[in-house]
Amino acid sequence: MPPKSSGAAASARERASGLRPSYREVLRECPDFRLLFSARVTSLLGDWFSVLATIALLREVVGSSAGAISGMLILRLLPIFLAGPLAGVVADRFSRKWIMVLSDAVRVVLVLGLIATPLTPWPIGLTYLLIALQVVAGTFFEPARSAALPQLVPDRYLATANALGAVAWSVMFTLGAALGGIVTDLLGWRAALGVDALTYVLSAALVWRIRLPRRKVRGTRAADWMTVTGIRDFRDGIRFIAGRLDVATVLFVKAGWGLAGAVTLFLTLFGEREYALAGRPDLGVALLYVARAVGTGIGPVLGRRIVHDESFGAMRRLLGAAMLWSCLWYLVFSTVHVWWLAATVVVLAHFGGSILWVYSTVMLQRMVPDEFRGRVMSADLGLATLAISASLWVYGRLAESPGADLRLLVRVLAFSLLVPAALWWIAAGRWAVGSRRDEESSSDDPA
Repeated sequence: MPPKSSGAAASARERASGLRPSYREVLRECPDFRLLFSARVTSLLGDWFSVLATIALLREVVGSSAGAISGMLILRLLPIFLAGPLAGVVADRFSRKWIMVLSDAVRVVLVLGLIATPLTPWPIGLTYLLIALQVVAGTFFEPARSAALPQLVPDRYLATANALGAVAWSVMFTLGAALGGIVTDLLGWRAALGVDALTYVLSAALVWRIRLPRRKVRGTRAADWMTVTGIRDFRDGIRFIAGRLDVATVLFVKAGWGLAGAVTLFLTLFGEREYALAGRPDLGVALLYVARAVGTGIGPVLGRRIVHDESFGAMRRLLGAAMLWSCLWYLVFSTVHVWWLAATVVVLAHFGGSILWVYSTVMLQRMVPDEFRGRVMSADLGLATLAISASLWVYGRLAESPGADLRLLVRVLAFSLLVPAALWWIAAGRWAVGSRRDEESSSDDPA
């Protein structure tokens, strides 16, 4: 359970009193977080230029293929699971700041390499390879960023900082999808990839200016092969998770949502085939991507209004409800046929997904001590991407089959969320009482 401390007690009292900091206050009072936030905002803008540009690249080479698109989307996710264990060990062993800077620098080179792939003898293979390597480089960035966040903001700002990150993701997704669709349509996918490369340069420059507090030095270990390779650190991380039912349960929240990860594929296919604006598929895809982004941004804002005290018990109930909410609205999506109504439903559906993502992250950041935080956050992201990749592979194959009914597949996807919702209520209930007792006893400690 979350450790007792005077700081935790003060934060528990502040959360219980409803005195939560505003987004502006977090940015004003935490200058180094402001730099990290700005870096992430910048690179996120380019990421969505890159997604739409890559879809256009594939369309130029192989046409509109559900298999090619799902393959590309899987390659934007699966390497996170494969490289995640190493990324978590690295985030706990080395400077998190320099990990992020190097990750950005490597991605600049790889994105620029995509521009030349159609000129090579193996355009599809090389495109997939560069995408996979770009994702591997990014895999080292995200655990380092998530693990560094509690070092840059006080505990009472943590939920607000994560919610602000989700809002930023939404805004940049909206701008990136909208502007990326326009730039790709008017100037071509090469120009969009050029914008993506530039955003990584700016992100690295911002992260370089961060002053990350010095972390506690771990005890000296024997320099055997298990220590040098990181296997010992990885094993210790697994033991920590296995010994904490609360941490293990929260780790599977994003993975449960990942069962519906093929929604990105369906938004792409519906945008191209049914909701192409003025006959332009890029704009149809951008429309549904923007709707998803808007819902992702609004979700955490609503979540903060619903969870007044931001206690573990309140967040636990909110996460269970969020899974059911997403299930409901994707069932509705499978029945509508008008573009503006489809976009509205996508907005509503992603209220739930963003709440799941934000509040599961907050819970882990509060539960896990700094020495294990990088490994746990990488495991969290890795399990989620594994589930999303599996979902994309399965539904991509089904969507490619002759006579495939996309609307029926969306209904199956929606109903699949009932499984993790039920498991969450069962598993989380086993440690909910312990969490409440810990918070109550913490609030009684002297500050």
